[in-house]
Amino acid sequence: MNGKYALVDLEPNIDTTPGTLHGSSDIVFGWTPIEIPTGACTIKTISGVLEGTDGASGNIHDVNLYFARSINGVAPSTFGTENDITVKATTLAFKKNLIGFVNLDMSSINDGGYLRSYPVIGSRVGIGSTASNPEFGLLMLQGDPSYPSTKGYQTIWVAGYGVGAFNFGTDVTLNDGDDVAANMTGDSVTLTLDGGGDPRISFAVGDQLIGSTGGPKMEVVSIASDTAMDVKNITEQIDDDEELVVRNPIKLRIGLEY
Repeated sequence: MNGKYALVDLEPNIDTTPGTLHGSSDIVFGWTPIEIPTGACTIKTISGVLEGTDGASGNIHDVNLYFARSINGVAPSTFGTENDITVKATTLAFKKNLIGFVNLDMSSINDGGYLRSYPVIGSRVGIGSTASNPEFGLLMLQGDPSYPSTKGYQTIWVAGYGVGAFNFGTDVTLNDGDDVAANMTGDSVTLTLDGGGDPRISFAVGDQLIGSTGGPKMEVVSIASDTAMDVKNITEQIDDDEELVVRNPIKLRIGLEY
């Protein structure tokens, strides 16, 4: 399969204290499975977008992406608690599952915030190679064939450890003293917002949102103004004054060569 390429998406959900300011060095997201075509492959590129903070481009902090595989069909044990530091006993438990890691040097691979409300990232140089030796530092992946995956694919787990105070908050909060009840009918539900943060510069139609309590999840249908937007499939009650944030604020595209 030499010379064959694949592009896979990594969009981890951040459901623990979403929108909360992270520490200067902590877990951004735990093990997230991705399916890639079978066979040994090399990571050639990593690109994508990161949500900003309160509608402005930001969150340009380095991230270590750790890659792991199952052993005899058993997935790696927990990476740890999001928005907290790693723990020795926890990391030792998955030591044999580790394939390696890639450092995303965000300061060298971001676009400078020219798209205003979020940064775009993407560069081979930024994932461990150098201009004079562009192949150096690129990681090879191969999964465990005994783990149940879609036919023709293998499962790899990825976790992200951040170096810097990530903040995916939006300041977009519900303004409804009666709260908003769960609604899984698929019908649009209009949310009244307090206007502190503007959803028009934080959200796009189709975005998956989550409440700051880590509970209610929903999808953006339309955005009318800074104080009104429609969502659907609300999983549980949204409380008054609850902040709404993007559930998967890190969206990466991993380019593979086989």
